Amino acid sequence: MKPVERFFRKYFLSMVGIIALFLLLNVVLLFSVLIWAWQTSETPEISISKICNSITLDGTGHLTAAGVLDEILEEHHAWAMILDDTGTVIFQSKLPEELPRQYTAADVAKFSRWYLGDYPVYVQEHPQGLLVVGGEKGSQAKYYFSVSESYARKLLVGLAAVFLTNIIVVVLLIWKNTRHVEKAVTPILRGIETVSSGQPVSLPEKGELAEINRQLNKAGAFIAKKDSARADWISGISHDVRTPLSVILGFAGQMEDDRSLPASAREQAACIRKQGERLRSLISDLNLTSRLEYAMQPLRMETVYLVELARQAVCEFLDSGLEEQYEIEFCADQESESVSILGDEALLKRALGNLIQNSIVHNPQGCRISASVLCGEAGITVEVADDGAGVSAEKLKELTIDHRRLESTDEKLDLRHGMGVLLVRQIAEAHKGTIAMESEPRKGFKTVLMFPVSNF
Repeated sequence: MKPVERFFRKYFLSMVGIIALFLLLNVVLLFSVLIWAWQTSETPEISISKICNSITLDGTGHLTAAGVLDEILEEHHAWAMILDDTGTVIFQSKLPEELPRQYTAADVAKFSRWYLGDYPVYVQEHPQGLLVVGGEKGSQAKYYFSVSESYARKLLVGLAAVFLTNIIVVVLLIWKNTRHVEKAVTPILRGIETVSSGQPVSLPEKGELAEINRQLNKAGAFIAKKDSARADWISGISHDVRTPLSVILGFAGQMEDDRSLPASAREQAACIRKQGERLRSLISDLNLTSRLEYAMQPLRMETVYLVELARQAVCEFLDSGLEEQYEIEFCADQESESVSILGDEALLKRALGNLIQNSIVHNPQGCRISASVLCGEAGITVEVADDGAGVSAEKLKELTIDHRRLESTDEKLDLRHGMGVLLVRQIAEAHKGTIAMESEPRKGFKTVLMFPVSNF
């Protein structure tokens, strides 16, 4: 999945998660309010059964109440009465004056579930009739609600359908909004990727994000102009330096071969020639690095056998009069002999030559250099290693991470690791390969180039 698609999928899922969290929060808040209201509100605590038991017949056949009745009614600001079968009040306690003392069957049917006047009432059967206990006005809310079972079922189904419809509509609106944002932001994200790769970008300067597109186009044009100027400058410098450098090398070579000059003068001329050749190699590497970076170097792709190519690179160093303090050995396994890749033979040989030359330049005291080609499951690898001075962990980290950094010469005018590694890395990347480096102080330096099987 592409980064842009992954970004918007996460955006859509996060919005759905927010809706789900919103609904869950509302359910929790609803139950919290219900529990809070139930715990903090005054609830009827009048014990109807206790009141009923406190009213009994005395020895003369009249209803009388125990002392606990007045305490209960006083505590809850309530009143009580008992009706006989004819609806007549045959017992009362704290009964309000405005209430009648005679009730019909219809009156009893109405207030038994609702109110008597404005008083909420509760009823219970008594041995002598019907006990009616009333509360204070406005202390209770009593409602009677009755619907058919079919209506209740349909109502629940309808409410569930409404709830699900709302969820679907919200999700669709989120999806539509996500698509709208995606259409506006996708060109910007792709433009940023294009600019980061060094390619020019041209975004439509219209819509809600037109200003961002305009600024990104300006940034892309500025970077392209800057890169073009740098590439032209490097190319121009390389061309302008080549002629005077050739003159310097020519005169230095003549002075080095002139037996009439003192030995010290010939040694100085040899030093000038040697450093001039290094400078020419550096300028060549710089020019090639620039061309590879800006895709100005066309690759001449052909079938290349890495074993044969590495063997030729080693032989060229051996035939060029390698100093005695250096040893170069070459090895390859049998499987790699017949393996070929599609690549630019000149560039690949240049990469191997740079790696071997690095080992020579950075170990003036001498070292043993080994070049090997090995075939594995992941692909074919080319290794160049030496047992020389090596580099520190900090330096190796710089070469591995900050590989675009170019370094100057040291106090002896010898090139440090930097340019050579950059050029080798660019050549490997141009062939879909990778580069890895290993080193420790005084334990040598090893570079591994790997080309994937898919490139065979």
